[in-house]
Amino acid sequence: MKIDGLEVAIAGAGIGGLSLATMLARGGAKVVVYDQMEAPQPVGSGFVLQPTGLAILKAMGLFDAIAARGQVITRMHGALAGGSSGPGKTVLEISYPVDGHGIAIQRVALFDLLLSAAIASGVRFETNARTTGIIEGKRPALTLDGGRATPSADLVVDAMGASSPIGHDPAKELNYGALWATVPWPENGPFHPHELEQRYERASHMAGVLPVGTARDGAAPMATFFWSLRNREIEAWRNAGRDAWLERVNALWPQAVPLAEVAEPVHARYRHHTRKPVAGCGVIRIGDAWHATSPQLGQGANMAMIDAASLFLALARAPSIDEAFALHLRQRGPHVWLYQTLSVVLTPFYQSDSRILPAMRDIAIGPTTRMPLVRQLVSRLVTGDFLSPIKRIGLEEL
Repeated sequence: MKIDGLEVAIAGAGIGGLSLATMLARGGAKVVVYDQMEAPQPVGSGFVLQPTGLAILKAMGLFDAIAARGQVITRMHGALAGGSSGPGKTVLEISYPVDGHGIAIQRVALFDLLLSAAIASGVRFETNARTTGIIEGKRPALTLDGGRATPSADLVVDAMGASSPIGHDPAKELNYGALWATVPWPENGPFHPHELEQRYERASHMAGVLPVGTARDGAAPMATFFWSLRNREIEAWRNAGRDAWLERVNALWPQAVPLAEVAEPVHARYRHHTRKPVAGCGVIRIGDAWHATSPQLGQGANMAMIDAASLFLALARAPSIDEAFALHLRQRGPHVWLYQTLSVVLTPFYQSDSRILPAMRDIAIGPTTRMPLVRQLVSRLVTGDFLSPIKRIGLEEL
């Protein structure tokens, strides 16, 4: 169908919303993004852009800027707590193919680049506009806080994430969340500059360190430090104070104490759901609004960008919005289903109250992931390339 002149309303100025808005605006669509913030801004710390997400950014002409700000990641390594002597037994070992890698980046850095691209493409923004629902019809619209309705559009996109208020499908909150903080990267410290490193005590305690590059040109390199925490324990953690937390960090991973000492952590909660992607006539969900998971597989931002590219390409190829939705779901459905299933199956091995599952992990998963054939399979799973989502959406046409 013709993208030029298409009127689009997108709820949510996150990674998926900004990516889709930019693609559509570059194709000639009239795009308005509605966001509840006073000004568009990122939420969250750092993450790894996998080869799938990087392929989208390359097609958008943003890869070089991302590479300049991010940090190349070639390995993910998880080990049991080993005390001051170093890491204990390896329970997670994932390396990229010889010619592949991820790029770890601060969310603010990716957000700023996507926001600049959207503005340059002619995307309009309406801030202080909290979406509360949709008005269905041949030309749907959004309802905003206070009862105000947006102008009707040809296409409405819910890109508001796991807590989106559109629809009535409940999202299951997971028992575990995490404390996230962006901290200065210790240049001469004990951490590898091209690895995501994690430490575990059973599945109830986990910490991680990820080098995430610079927020902007000339800025100092930073790291993301994260600490697994049961959601019901967040108030107890706050009341106990920093010294008590530092003692706990020291017991799990002494080398990470200097990061925790300067951290200003933010508590993040996670949900798991797979909602119906089509929320009404001309209304569709992308990213976590459609398929939210735990952060264990690290696919959230990458999946949102693939969704955005798939929907844009489907709209360009199909003769109508309904047929574009159907094509988009054929392109994305199998990949989404696979990673939703993997999240449910694998998360309890690394983040749960179980004693049996982490014992099985320590005995079987760690050694198994070092076997050549299994390592190749696991690498494809973690890098998001299983079922070839980029090939399925025909990205070369973007």
